[in-house]
This record gives sequence, C-alpha cells and structure tokens, in this order.
Amino acid sequence: MKKQNKIAVLNLHRVSPVENPFWSPLHPRIFEKLLQFLQKNFEVYLFKELNSIEKSVKPLAVLSFDDGYYDFIEYALPLLEKYKMRANMNIIPQCAESGKPIWNVRLYDFLNAAPRRLINEIKLPDFAAELADDSREAKLRYGLQISSYLKKRPRKEREEIWHSIEPFLGKAGFRETRMMTTDEIKQISEQTEIGVHSFSHESMGFEEDEFFERDFTKCRNYFAEKLNLSLTIYAFPNGSYRAEQVDFLKRNDIKYILLVNEKFADLRADIFPRLTAYGNTRNEIKMKSLGF
Repeated sequence: MKKQNKIAVLNLHRVSPVENPFWSPLHPRIFEKLLQFLQKNFEVYLFKELNSIEKSVKPLAVLSFDDGYYDFIEYALPLLEKYKMRANMNIIPQCAESGKPIWNVRLYDFLNAAPRRLINEIKLPDFAAELADDSREAKLRYGLQISSYLKKRPRKEREEIWHSIEPFLGKAGFRETRMMTTDEIKQISEQTEIGVHSFSHESMGFEEDEFFERDFTKCRNYFAEKLNLSLTIYAFPNGSYRAEQVDFLKRNDIKYILLVNEKFADLRADIFPRLTAYGNTRNEIKMKSLGF
C-alpha cells in the first residue's frame, strides 16, 4: 500500500457499548484495539495534512466519522486523545440543529423499543408486511423490509410517508440516538477536522441539481455562520453521487470529496474512497484485511 502511494481512509459512524440489533455501534473496546493496531502499524493523519507529507516510514491512514453522533464525544474522542490521534468528523447540520438523527436511525430506535402491537398499527400504502412476533429476528426482518420500502421512494413521497409514521414514535417511550449540537461541534473542532455529510442526508445521486446545490449552500452558510469554519470536506451520503456534482464541489472550494467504494484512496487525489468499519463481525473482516 505504501509503495503504491495509497492511503486507507476508514469510515466509521458510532462508537458505543450500547447495542442496537439494527445497526450495531463499534464497541469502545474494539475501537481501542483498532487504535492500538493503527498506532503500531500506520501513521494516522487528517486530510488537511496529507499534502505536506514528504516521506513516511509506515502506511498512511485517516479516521473519517460520519453523521455527528454524541457518542463520538463520550467514547471515541477520549480514546483518540489517549493514543494521540485525531479524526475527521462529517456532520449533518440539520441533525445538529434539530437534535434528531436521520430518519432511518430514528426508525431503528423506534423498532428496537416498540412492542409488536404498536408496530403493527402502522399502515402504509403498498406495504403489507407485519411483525410476526417480538423476537429480535422478526424485528430485524421487518426492519429491513420497511427500511427498504422507504429508501426506494422518491424523497418527497418518502417524507409524506414518514410524516404518517412519526406519531407512532412518540408512543413507544424511547430515547432517540443523541446527536452533537452546534455548540458541541464547535468545542471539538480544534482537535477534530470537521467536514459535512450534506445538510439533510439525502442520496444525492437521485436528486436534481437544484436540490443538491441548494443543500450545499445551506451547508456552507452553516459552517460560516454557526461554526465559523471554512468548508473543505464533503462526504456524499450513502456514497450516492453523480459526476457533475463532484465537479460542482470542486468549483466551490471543496478540497476533499469522500465516497464509500470500499477501496484504498490515492494519496494525492481530491476524491477519497473509504473502507467502512461497522460493529458486526462481517464488516470487521475488512479491518482484519488491514491486519487488525
């Protein structure tokens, strides 16, 4: 990897000991082992430091978090400080402003807590699935079905359907996954490299140019007015994008464009594929492919 002028950009989301069967966070214990491995075998940088690297003894890596969950402050940041490492965090301004996570995380929080009776009260057009029982396996099957149903809908149609689901969320008596606030993002910005994950976390490859550009303008204004930061990093939600959107970002002073693609990135590029690290065994194999 080093000889090929490549860099491993590891994409993470949540670090927490609290399990969620729908989307399990990376346990702090596993995250610490990852940091120990990186400290021993890699040189870990921020994106803004890459162009100044002249010579490295070890392969290079960047830790790149998405969404802006509060557990980054609770669990990830103390461990990063312990091992003298820094990370990139790509936040969703709409979530920071509202205090609510993206719709699919809210859905998973609800399904994890709600009883079968309440879940089966939800009636949606062209969606006949029901929760068979209260077992974890049944909830996982149902969760995949309803999540897929919503994701395949155009944004406006999905928003209308989601509005019909929201009243049920208030009946389940659960705490939604906590997001970092604007003030908390400002507090960590000195040691953490802040980028954006779009303003509203839509799959931009399916959106019209007008929507994408308007969403980007909101991001840039938020960074300037609320964070007092320049916006130089943009991570496409769900890795979904079109070539003309990449060109637009380059014309608007975005220096680091982050995708998924599950492969190593070129050190001197401005577009960075990332390797996803989730908290389940299947995806941890990807970390093992780096020697972890």
